[in-house]
Amino acid sequence: MFDKKSLDAMFHELRDNYELEPDWEEIQRAAHLGIARADGGVDLGGLDTRVLEALKKHNPS
Repeated sequence: MFDKKSLDAMFHELRDNYELEPDWEEIQRAAHLGIARADGGVDLGGLDTRVLEALKKHNPS
């Protein structure tokens, strides 16, 4: 389950890398959905690969 430290680190990394991208809002939505899926034990499905990489890197479980 994600904790505050891992969430902050993941969103900081995403912001640093993609905030100026035209699809930044979609990246944020995918990140929130991915967190919910990961914490719920549900398959991450076809989320944006940039988000999947950050989720796998920062997921403390």
